[in-house]
Amino acid sequence: MPDAQSETPTESSPPVPPLEERLDRRLFLITLIVGYLFSCTLVLADPDIWGHTLYGIRALELGVLCEHTDPFSYTAPNARWVNHEWLTEMQFGWLWLHFGNPGLWTWRNALVLVVFLCAAAEMRHQKASLGASIVLLAYGAECLSQFVIFVRPQVSTFALFAFTLLALKRHSDGRGRGAIWALPPLQAIWVNLHGGFLAGLGVTGLYAGMEVLSLCRSQRRWTSRQFQITIVFGLSILATLINPYGPNLYAMLWEHLATKQPVVEWQPLWGAQQAPTYYVPFILLALALPVSRRWTWTDGAVLAMIGFQALSHIRHVALLSVACMILLPGPLTDSLPRLFPHLTSKLRGPGGRKLKLLTTGAALGALLVLQLRVTFDLWMRGLPPWVIAVEARSSVPGMPVRAVKFLKEAGVSGNLLTDYGWAQFMFWHAPEFKLAFDGRYRTVYSSEIEAEFMSFQRVSKEQPEQTPMLDKYPTEIVLLPIQSSSVAYLLQRADWAELYQDDQVYIFVRRIPRFDLLLERKRKGELPIVDTPVWQPFPAYTGLPD
Repeated sequence: MPDAQSETPTESSPPVPPLEERLDRRLFLITLIVGYLFSCTLVLADPDIWGHTLYGIRALELGVLCEHTDPFSYTAPNARWVNHEWLTEMQFGWLWLHFGNPGLWTWRNALVLVVFLCAAAEMRHQKASLGASIVLLAYGAECLSQFVIFVRPQVSTFALFAFTLLALKRHSDGRGRGAIWALPPLQAIWVNLHGGFLAGLGVTGLYAGMEVLSLCRSQRRWTSRQFQITIVFGLSILATLINPYGPNLYAMLWEHLATKQPVVEWQPLWGAQQAPTYYVPFILLALALPVSRRWTWTDGAVLAMIGFQALSHIRHVALLSVACMILLPGPLTDSLPRLFPHLTSKLRGPGGRKLKLLTTGAALGALLVLQLRVTFDLWMRGLPPWVIAVEARSSVPGMPVRAVKFLKEAGVSGNLLTDYGWAQFMFWHAPEFKLAFDGRYRTVYSSEIEAEFMSFQRVSKEQPEQTPMLDKYPTEIVLLPIQSSSVAYLLQRADWAELYQDDQVYIFVRRIPRFDLLLERKRKGELPIVDTPVWQPFPAYTGLPD
């Protein structure tokens, strides 16, 4: 059974001698720095970064908070656009215009630093052992790095979620109650940064609900602690209405989240290919909670809720990793000596200092080798850590740099259908094209258009002669990854012709008079031959959008 307070000492955690305490503090600091560097050294271009940065630049140039109608699509021209990340995108645009790659890199690293500082503060308050701290920081960093390797609006959610959980945990434990009053104004900012504000609102509501449930069970009178958390929760709900769309934002998010999504990150953990490190938070939970007595029912409820979300959607594994770093220092400090008594006794024995240095060095050395190998390789290609690296050979998240260069040199333009992961790259580099569909999904496109696009992605040569994406809409050009099943379908359609192919993409054009001269040049071998480096700095190919 868990104890009421998470700082209750246990028999397995005797006082640490002063000399050992100083060593532990130094090793903890080193672990904190290495874990942070592991998470922040490498940065790759996310498929959406071109769009996020471009939308911010456009808003700054137009002098608006956000655009309310879509300017990019030919399947949904001038459709209503509910941009729930407008404030992040304005930051991206401003940082890019003033500082370029280092500005975006610094934004990401500053927010990741908030996560690690919140974790370090709670480890100190919960008097976490060195072993528990190393496990949480090292393995937490390894899992979190899978999600912060990109500069994305979600990174702001990771930082604000860490602070929110820290404030709620301290209030629940009866310490630092003033911090929770920062949550309503924080929600007013968060709601305009990223849709993950719902996670912060959810855990705040859960803490408030657990306080009320505790009162009902004990039949005691309300105290200031219960009043405070209830008022904070109510104010937080009201704060989320401070956005350009008011309560309509919730309608968009409900439509966006309540139905199945094709994006891999929104698939169940067991339903898609994923990195083994995604399971690390679940292993940490299994190590801590069944054995330890240093957790509360509220801690358990929060971790259960976030764990369920992480199992349901891969994207939420990052939030579970953050929650483990905030809520598990005490429980893991209690459980590790019980699970590994022999190792614990050795660490406390005569040769404990040497063993402690050896095990810490091995754990952190493995992290550094893993990260520095990739970082050094990119640096040798002219991409230092503060430059966002773009891969230009594979499918998403690789970008079709050669294909865009070919289209521009050949003078091709028109209505283009491409993979949703490549569309926002096209927004930036080829504004002369209108696009069929892109990664903004239901913030712009109707469910009907989305279903038609997803149907086209699965089409094969055995399918009927017509498909809505090609025959219902005025699609003129198709740019597809070479491994797409739709390639075979287009190759057998007489009204479409292959214009370009490399080891990454196919480009098809509709057989209409406008493209006759282009196809004749292809037949004669007169079209340009293009090549680009495999790795390039963001934005790749060109500088600012036209």
